[in-house]
Amino acid sequence: MQIEQKEQLSLLMDGEFTNDHIVDEVSHDESLQSYWHRYHIVRDTMRGQLHSSSLTLDISNQIAEAIATEDLYNQLADQPNINTATLPKAENLILVHVKDFFAKVSQVGLAACVTLGIIAGVQYHQGQTDNTNANPTLTTVPVGVNVAPVGGIHQQNDQQLLEKRQYDKIRLLVQDYELQKRLNAH
Repeated sequence: MQIEQKEQLSLLMDGEFTNDHIVDEVSHDESLQSYWHRYHIVRDTMRGQLHSSSLTLDISNQIAEAIATEDLYNQLADQPNINTATLPKAENLILVHVKDFFAKVSQVGLAACVTLGIIAGVQYHQGQTDNTNANPTLTTVPVGVNVAPVGGIHQQNDQQLLEKRQYDKIRLLVQDYELQKRLNAH
């Protein structure tokens, strides 16, 4: 019966059904009224005449019904009983703190070992590069030919250039620090 009523509603909207008993049924049945409303929304959407004010969604009744039927105080069988719960022993708490302490100490020790290895490697590598610069493996300048610097610029050795770059970098860091200190002072 419901499908037949929906078809009659659709025909009535299209102007092809002229029976008045469907109008009486719609005026007394809330579900048919909601279908009538939805059919109008669909028709207006298809024609491009839908206004945002016609799309009101009222779900408060469904939410109120769902809250009323929901069992909020469901007691689970495997919940611990407050009267039978035991406090942890002091020995177990001490053991947990000792484990935590040793874990932190071992992390610091590992970081120190890695740092020491990096420092030793860098120093060893710098010692190796100093020795290799004194005796080049491949000489590209022919014997007895003097090479003039390009554009009259005097070449500095690599160590002096590296020291100058480090000095400039430190100077820029100090300037940035002073600037940040002044900006954050106010």
